[in-house]
Amino acid sequence: MERSSCLNAAGDLEKAARELTRYMVHKHYCDHDEEALIALFDDNIVWVGAGEGESAAGIDEVAAIFRRFSGKVPRCLLSDERYEAVSVAPDVCFCSGSMYVATDPAEHIYLRVHQRITTIFRRTGEHIRCCHIHLSNSYTEMEKDELGFPAKMARYSYEYMRQCIDEQKKRLETQTAELVSIYNTVPCAIIRLLRTAEGCRLLSFNRALTEMMALDEEGIRRLDWKRGFCGDVEPEDLPGLESSLSGLRRPGDSLSVDYRVKNHLGKLFFLTCVNTLISSDEKGQVIQRITFDISQHKETESTLTRMSFEDALTGVFNRNKFSQEVLESRQEGKRTRLGVACFDLNGLKEINDTQGHSVGDALICRTARHISRAFAGKVYRIGGDEFVVVDRDIDEHAFREAVTEVCKHMRADKISVAVGISWSAACCDIKTRFDEADKRMYSAKAAFYESRGGRQQA
Repeated sequence: MERSSCLNAAGDLEKAARELTRYMVHKHYCDHDEEALIALFDDNIVWVGAGEGESAAGIDEVAAIFRRFSGKVPRCLLSDERYEAVSVAPDVCFCSGSMYVATDPAEHIYLRVHQRITTIFRRTGEHIRCCHIHLSNSYTEMEKDELGFPAKMARYSYEYMRQCIDEQKKRLETQTAELVSIYNTVPCAIIRLLRTAEGCRLLSFNRALTEMMALDEEGIRRLDWKRGFCGDVEPEDLPGLESSLSGLRRPGDSLSVDYRVKNHLGKLFFLTCVNTLISSDEKGQVIQRITFDISQHKETESTLTRMSFEDALTGVFNRNKFSQEVLESRQEGKRTRLGVACFDLNGLKEINDTQGHSVGDALICRTARHISRAFAGKVYRIGGDEFVVVDRDIDEHAFREAVTEVCKHMRADKISVAVGISWSAACCDIKTRFDEADKRMYSAKAAFYESRGGRQQA
């Protein structure tokens, strides 16, 4: 109880004596606030300590002794406190207390003793002051039947130390169980390796690794970890993975890497991991790897990329992909052997107007299929009825023959298209070839509509 609360209880001197005695004990052993005690001392206070020869009288001498206690008394824990008070004269009260005083384990000192305290308080006007303090132990360190060593006190302190150790062990066991639970439930594989001159050896791993590799714990341990990783790593990803390990030279070094690996069932995983050098000593270097399975993320990313570059109606590349190809061809420099063909459907608007857009969409899809048969993976739909082929592989003769074959199949399917071709073996880029092919295609389209009496329709 704080001093102010105790003083408010001055009307009940015995209660105040009990609470003030308890207050002083806590301030001395727990809070190390000697000034709070001195503020309660009477000018004529007498103090008798628990140690041999400890005694003093008068506020100045006793206060000086208590100030010397500052920083000398270890932080303690109190238990089994009992305080009794009795009035022995008008405005004078005698209080007797007892408690167990145990050192806080955090102080790395293990001692538990039974302590007694006797105090006398007197009331002068509105104040209650302590005029006597006597501290004592319930028994001396040496018992009468002991010789040469305080065995009973030693056993008592040993029991207290063992109790503290047992409590600490329980806390550690609880914390360890919590950490193991976290270690085995996190959604990433965590492994530790010992790297020596002979290679790497597996030290520990969590459950996520067994699930990823589709193996039990014994199966994981049987894997070859000498290179610092396991599984069938994709060959093109090996240099990056090996570099992320060889680059760890000092404790604290950390390197990230993405790679692909197949487990023993043949399932391919996209992984991202962080390799960290934890420690290094004469036994070797401890390396920790935290690995996340990003396969679903990669699949989603691939799907989004495909959707952003794929024409939803026909399945061929769209205008976005064509624009990217044009940009990349400028950045990578001039190419040789480049053929570009532009196809434009004739009469699509008329079909949409007279037969409906579903018939027009079917015509567009048939056109895309005919072109893709000859130029798979090289076809772009850049407008409602416009397709472009970009071919870097075949020579001019084969390219023109393939375009002719496409037109032949489309005529057999009653599809009318205007076609423009540009091919070059000299330095060129896609934009240059496209502009030329597009111009020729529009000339062919104009000729088609002129043959029909000049009624050109989109």
